[in-house]
Amino acid sequence: MSFFGGILNALGFESEQSENSVKKKNRKIETKASFNLKKDKIEKPDKIDGVRVVYLENKVDFEKALSIFKSGEPVLINYEYAADKSYAKGYFEGVIKMTSGSIATIEENKLYILLPEGVEIE
Repeated sequence: MSFFGGILNALGFESEQSENSVKKKNRKIETKASFNLKKDKIEKPDKIDGVRVVYLENKVDFEKALSIFKSGEPVLINYEYAADKSYAKGYFEGVIKMTSGSIATIEENKLYILLPEGVEIE
């Protein structure tokens, strides 16, 4: 800061440089997803951004995911705990073909989202 800038600052005038530094400090960056597993430290959430999550561990979980999907809601399928991942993936790919829905990969061999007909993700 120059001598003249110091006098202006003492009199209550701010320099352009200090205004720019204040603007930079107040700027926030928004994320697209509101959920972060690492940040929130939740191992198995029931919902992520309003979409229900099903962890495929047994036959009951397959039926639960299927009933959510049949009701017209999207569902996140977590294959991480499935005993036979290829069977699980094939099962839901068959369901998608029969219902004209779609499946999107979130994380390969781990997390997929089933979308009923007419539902899209942005």
